[in-house]
Amino acid sequence: MSIEFITLAPTLFHVFKAGEPHPKKAKRIIYGQATSDANGIATFYFTDNALATGNTLLSTIDYAVASVFSTNPLINSRPRVQMREKNIPAKYVSANVTNISGVTVLGISVLGSENPVSGVIVDFMIVGSFDT
Repeated sequence: MSIEFITLAPTLFHVFKAGEPHPKKAKRIIYGQATSDANGIATFYFTDNALATGNTLLSTIDYAVASVFSTNPLINSRPRVQMREKNIPAKYVSANVTNISGVTVLGISVLGSENPVSGVIVDFMIVGSFDT
């Protein structure tokens, strides 16, 4: 596995195929964070510049997870994360999905009690394939 840091973008891990003299990159693991907005939506762009205008780092998502922790005293219990797993070539995965000009974006809902919560940091981890 190798780690590739892209300035102002998500952290990128490469997973190599084992048992070959010159291993090829088989998968990518991408980690990043996003903060929920006023509607309780945390939007994570897994692009080379972490913006909707960037080039996507994945062509297929195999698995995606999100985690939330908040110390906000106004939230009675730990916020829940709505998340779905899918494997959709060249698309996106989540409960709230947006595709802006072909750029891949992962969005989830952050809920505290029954209402959307803003300002919550969400950790994302995505495993997927990419075009070489």
